[in-house]
This record gives sequence, C-alpha cells and structure tokens, in this order.
Amino acid sequence: MTGAVGFYFYQGLDSELNNQVDREIEASTVLQENAYDNWFSDRLDEVGSLGETISEEGIQFQDNGQISDFLYNQQFEISDQISNLHYVSATSGDVVASSDRNFEGTNFFDSDGPTFDKKAFEQEVQETGQTDRFVLPAQYGSDKMAVAVLLRFPQNDNAVLIGEINTSRDVVGPRIEQSIEGAATGVISEDDNLVIGNKPEISRPNSDDEFIRTETGDNLYAYQQVSSQGSLYVVTETPKSSAFEVRDIVGQNFGLTLVFAFLFLLAVIGTGGWVAIKNLNTLASKAEEMGEGDLDVELETSRKDEIGVLYDEFDKMRGDLKQRISEAEEARNEAESSRKEAEVARAEAEEMSSYLQDRAEEYSEIMRQVGMGDMTRRMTPDGEEESMDTIAEEFNDMIEELEKTTGQLKSYVDEVENAGAEVEQSAETVRDASEQVAESIQKISDDAYGQKERLQVISETMDQVLTELESMATVEGVDLGDALTNLQDIATDINEIAELSEETMAESERVAGAAEEQAAELNEVSEQANDLQRYAEPLRDILGRFETEAEHEFVFSVGPTGGAQSPTSHSPDDE
Repeated sequence: MTGAVGFYFYQGLDSELNNQVDREIEASTVLQENAYDNWFSDRLDEVGSLGETISEEGIQFQDNGQISDFLYNQQFEISDQISNLHYVSATSGDVVASSDRNFEGTNFFDSDGPTFDKKAFEQEVQETGQTDRFVLPAQYGSDKMAVAVLLRFPQNDNAVLIGEINTSRDVVGPRIEQSIEGAATGVISEDDNLVIGNKPEISRPNSDDEFIRTETGDNLYAYQQVSSQGSLYVVTETPKSSAFEVRDIVGQNFGLTLVFAFLFLLAVIGTGGWVAIKNLNTLASKAEEMGEGDLDVELETSRKDEIGVLYDEFDKMRGDLKQRISEAEEARNEAESSRKEAEVARAEAEEMSSYLQDRAEEYSEIMRQVGMGDMTRRMTPDGEEESMDTIAEEFNDMIEELEKTTGQLKSYVDEVENAGAEVEQSAETVRDASEQVAESIQKISDDAYGQKERLQVISETMDQVLTELESMATVEGVDLGDALTNLQDIATDINEIAELSEETMAESERVAGAAEEQAAELNEVSEQANDLQRYAEPLRDILGRFETEAEHEFVFSVGPTGGAQSPTSHSPDDE
C-alpha cells in the first residue's frame, strides 16, 4: 500500500516536474530568440550606419580604392564583432571594394574565394524589400557569417555592403546565461544550415509553428522562429540529464523516502513479529508439554491482543482436555468391567449356544422322524433350559393329539367308505320309490283333470236344465218348485266336487314336484356318497403311512340309520 501510494504521488510529481522543464526550455528558447533578434538588429544597424555617415559627411568616392580605404577605417569604429566589410555586386558577386585588400577582385560566387550561395544571396536581395537589410542564412568560407545592407554607391547602385562576422571567436554573439546547465544555443536556416552558434544533431521538424519542441537521444531541442528574420530559427539544445536533474533528484529522494519508510515498516513489523513469534514459541513449547501429558503447565500472559486470546483458548482447551481425560479414564474402567462381564456372558452364551445347538439337532431329528410318519417319537425335557423344555412339552402334546387324530381318521375312513356304500344303496331305493310315487301322482293328476272336465260338462248341462225348468215354471199351472230346489242342490254339489277335484289336482302337482325334488336330492346324495368312497381310499393309503400306538386306534359306528359319530365326541369306553 505504501508503494502504491508513493507511486501515485510520484507520478503526479514527475508529471509536474516534466511540465516545469518544458516551460523552462520554452522560456529559455524565447529569451535566446529575443537576444539573437536584438543582436542581429544591432549588427545590421551598425553596417547600415555607414550609409548615414556617407550622406552626413558628403563623401564623394572617385574610385574603388577610396571605398576600400573608407571601409578599412570604419570597421574599427562600428563594432569589434564585425571583422571585415565587403562591397559586393549583387548581380555578379564580384568584390568591388573591401576593408581587406586581399578580397578585392575576388568573387563570392566562385570557388576560388570564400564560397557564397548565389541563389540564397539573390533570393535574400529580392525578398528584402523595403528593409534593405538581411542576414545570410548560411556560413561561407571558414566560419564566416554575413549581415548585409543594400547601399547605393556612385560606382554601383546595385551593390550590397556585407558585414563579415568571424563566428569562431568566443566574443561573437549575444552573452545570455543558459537557464539549464550544459544547454547550448544556435541559429539555423530553414534548410538546417548553421548561421551562428551550435548546430543541432537533428533536422528541424517540418512545421509552420513558431515554437517546436522535440527530443532525440540524450538531448531536448526547442526551435523558435526569429521574429525579424523569418527564414532563421533559434534552436536550444538541452541535455536531458541536466534538464531532468531536479526531477531525478526529487524522484531519487522520494524513492529513498519510500524505501526508508518501507524499511521502517519492516523494522516495526519485524519487531512486532519477533515479539509475537517469541510468545508463540513459548506457547508452542507449552503445547508440546501438554502433548507429552503435562496438563498442569501455566498458561498466563499479560497481552490483551490476539495472542492473549490464543493463550486463554489454550488454557480453556487444557481444562477441557483434563476433564475429557478424567472422563475417559472412568469410561475405560467401566469398559474394562463391562469387558469382563461380557467375557463371562460370552462364555455362558457359548455354552448355552452349544447346548441349544445339541438340543436343536436332537429335536430336529425327532421332528424329521415324525415328519416321516413315526408318531411314536417324543422329545425328552431335561430341565436345563425352560424354553427348550416348553418346546418339548408342547411338541409332545401336539404329537399326542395328532396321533389320536390320525388313529381316529384311520377308523373313520373305513366307516365313511362303508357308510357311503350304504347311503348310495339307500338313495337308489328311495329314488326308485320316489319315481314310482311321482308316476302314481301323475296318473292321479291326469284322472283328476279328466274328472274335472266331465264335471264341468255336467255342471253346464245342469245349468241349461235349470234354465229351461225356470222358464217352464212361469207357465201357469205347472209346479216345479221342489224339483228346481233339488236340481239346484245337485248343481251346487257338482260345483263343489269340481272345486275339490281342482284342489286334488293342485295338491298332486305339489306332491309330484316334491317327489322330483327329493329324487334330485337323492341323486346329489348318491354323488356325494360316491365321492366319499372315491376319496376314502387314497386317504386311507396316506394315513396308513403313519405309525401310531394301538391304544389310539378307534372304531366308529357310521350308518345310514344311526349316523356317524364325531371323532372328537367319543365315550370313555372307546378310549
């Protein structure tokens, strides 16, 4: 966190210091431009003052030699920075006159003398316009620069007076202290030709701005256009090590401050950690003693922080551990006692298991023999185990009852088979009798029906006779009262006989129906008797496989007249 905060503030500080360097370089470059602009103006004024001298004194030049003498005398009066004065033709480049006689007759455009760019010279002459003053945008010869003024001499009205400045001398140029140590200043043209001062290592960036800042390698460069000379630029060269010295020192000090702060934090943390580790080691040693079984160690501390809480928790853990160990000892003693009891119980259980297994095998063999049909087998209680004795007693009782039942069933099967035959024979006899009864009743019914028809005919005839007699009784003089009364009585008797015949016929029909039902029931009884005989034989075969005591054999009295005695209801004598 300290590093992050420090980095954040260092970024802001670094940005501010960089901006400060940029402003300082810009201000220094502008100051240098003003100084050079004033210096160029002063030099041009000095050269131009010769024209004023010529006018004021009314000097009349008869030949070029007089002009050379004049220039030679004036060079010592105007400035110590002007080394020579040359009167040069603007069109041919010939040196018409010079303060140095050796230059007379030479040509600045020829390679024999000091080289001078003809095109640049002519361009400056043409572009000067009303000022008639300019600085040539390049050096010529050996470290020479020129400031030029157009003058109208009688011998040549298209001539230029050139003030030559020896740039190799240290006293040449404006004297301005650099704001940054190691910085240097020069003046160059648009084509990067050196005019005066230091030539930069890089070309001027292509831009129309008056101020340009760039950098390369270990240097910073700033370009400022000279206000009075549009084709010239003042350039300052500043070493980055000097420009950013303050930033680097501040950054270094800031970094050292962070380092010291970090080291201080480490020292504080280390001291606190050492104290904490010391307490933790003490606690660890006490924990080892506890681990070795010593639960009476002292766990006390005056600290109130997390380590103090840790001491308290260990103390609580020690108390809980002692309690748990005590409880574990008690539980172990109880477990030891329980183990002994369990061993005794296990021995008893093994003994009981062996006994039960033997008894179970014995009982299993007895039950197997009983299952094979030998019901004379019995289990013998020995009084060792109540449950096994109970099983034996109940089993013996069950087999006793089953043996009795089997003996009864053996006798009962024979009786059932004999009784079934008798029942079937009796049913056949009764069925034959029922069929004869049914035939007789049917004959009676048929006779009763014929008699009913005859009585109906007689009744109808009697009715007709009565009707005729009643009609004859209306004849005057005939007395048929008694005869009619007797006939009516006879008719009434006949009707009663007819009704009695109907009742007789209905009763005979009911008797016939009952006879038929009885015959059907006898058929069913006969079938059941057949079933008893059919099932009795295999049952007798199955029961014959069971071996029983003779005292449990029984004889049942079963017959159609006396019935069958129930196997469970018998007299003591039968037993």
